[in-house]
Amino acid sequence: MIERAGRLLIDGRLVPGRLQIEGGRVAAVILDQPAQAAATELPILAPGLVDLHVHGCGGFEPLGSLADMARVLALRGTTAFQPTLFPKSPEDLGRDCQTVSLAAARLPASGARSLGIHLEGPFVNPLRAGALPPQALAAPSPQGLRTLLGPATGTGHGVRTMTVAPELPGSLDLIRELARCGVRVSLGHSASTAKEARAGLAAGATGATHLYNAMAPLHHREMGLAGVALCAKDLYVECIGDLVHVGPEAVELALRARGARELCLVSDSLRGAGIGCDVFHEHGRDHVRQSGAWFYAAAGQGELRLAGSAMTQLEMVRGLVGSGTLSLEEALTKASAAPACALGLERELGHLVVGARADVLVLDAKTLRLDEVLVGGVSALR
Repeated sequence: MIERAGRLLIDGRLVPGRLQIEGGRVAAVILDQPAQAAATELPILAPGLVDLHVHGCGGFEPLGSLADMARVLALRGTTAFQPTLFPKSPEDLGRDCQTVSLAAARLPASGARSLGIHLEGPFVNPLRAGALPPQALAAPSPQGLRTLLGPATGTGHGVRTMTVAPELPGSLDLIRELARCGVRVSLGHSASTAKEARAGLAAGATGATHLYNAMAPLHHREMGLAGVALCAKDLYVECIGDLVHVGPEAVELALRARGARELCLVSDSLRGAGIGCDVFHEHGRDHVRQSGAWFYAAAGQGELRLAGSAMTQLEMVRGLVGSGTLSLEEALTKASAAPACALGLERELGHLVVGARADVLVLDAKTLRLDEVLVGGVSALR
């Protein structure tokens, strides 16, 4: 049995205590009562971070080397993730999913754990494609879905989450079928009205993809998907936390509306994140880093457009806390407990509770420097 002491993130609060780990699981959570002054000096013990939306990190991406991507993520504090794929034709995307799913089954125990694939499309609205290649998008259809997920007796090619635009013809039937198949639906890349977004929720969607981005802006007479994402019940909403994709006031609004337990901090990071470069090439275009995000020059347009984040989840936590946008407890909860709950894994991940996987971060109390990462109770930093 191993033990770590510090301020533990328990139910959204940092409280002094000790964590005992045995067999890769949390064996005991013991809360202490030291003097308040001494408590503030203790290291922070937080659950490993869970990223619902990450395209790449450290020079790696899911199709190129999922194992290396998982290793790099763990070293940066993200111990579980959904490898996220850009859209292609249903045939090509189905093959890519199979490749990633097979690689996920062979991941080493020391790296971050793959929780299933997140498909950002292809059944989304070209009018709200954002950085997604419009030519790779597809109209919702039962045949397209069958082609992508494979035979009904199969594993769905490892797909766990799919982003869908609810306003497209055929989308509601697709959402119902995905829900029946056990695939989580997140509404996004959408020009939907509030009524259309609510119809998507009624059909079985339970999430919203990167709030405010690739959807109509809030308007007081037509709130659209963004407004529904802020106020609908029992919805888990992604929020990119680099303070470029979403400004601090909009983050605060989302937090007040949803609370830290339903607002999921996602990186939406690209392959160039975490390698210290200012430019990298992917999908036939150069990406330039500015203020923690990647931008690219759209064809025929002079201005740069947002493509994804250049930051990891833990870097976002530091930035949100350092800027005063969120408290440390709120930021860590958004990055761990909320995404774990979104996937129905709250007993397994994102919480320091007896029986959960011992995925634990040890952070310096003053700098939030990552001093230790335990993945299944084993150090990932050695």
